[in-house]
Amino acid sequence: MSGAFISKDAAIKLEIDVIPPYLSFWGKIHLVDKKFFVVKIDGKYVQNEPRKVKCTIPNEKKVCVINSTIHGFENDLLFIEIPSNNNIEILQRRKYVRIAVDKEVECYLIGINDRRVENTKFFPATLKDISGGGVLLNTSLSIPIGTVIVFELDINGASILLTCKVLRNTENENNQSRNIGCEFIALSDNDRQRIISYCSKEQLKHKRK
Repeated sequence: MSGAFISKDAAIKLEIDVIPPYLSFWGKIHLVDKKFFVVKIDGKYVQNEPRKVKCTIPNEKKVCVINSTIHGFENDLLFIEIPSNNNIEILQRRKYVRIAVDKEVECYLIGINDRRVENTKFFPATLKDISGGGVLLNTSLSIPIGTVIVFELDINGASILLTCKVLRNTENENNQSRNIGCEFIALSDNDRQRIISYCSKEQLKHKRK
């Protein structure tokens, strides 16, 4: 079932079960055998014990989501157990509804890739848009790609604590601020569905106007 996805040179996103749970990065499948598939990453992996990992492998039409275990790391290669069919889910690929917003938020920087940062200070930002996959923030600061930030967002009267990883950092030519594109990491299915539902309802409101 997963053979079309777990194949050499396929791009793969890894979300690894660590404390704090924000270690997330992309790699490329390097080798596949009967027991393991090997993922080549750009950087160091410092966990010594086996760790649970959620793998997302997209192609043009569908997405393969795998729950498995990392059993080792050598040089720049991660060795991941070939999962049973019960731990594989094939989903139709779709883009999340994205809506424009204009909300002030307080962001805390908590890490850069797999390195924890102890920091009690926040930086102000404006939430410009949101979808089930991530957000666009505008700030006067230049936040490096790979930075992990958290902020609270009120949705329909309930607060959600969102953890995001910076994927893009571009200059806003209008006022020399920075537009920070982020993806959600360590987001529960319930919270993602709340965001998706909120975006769909807001989009419908605008269409009716």
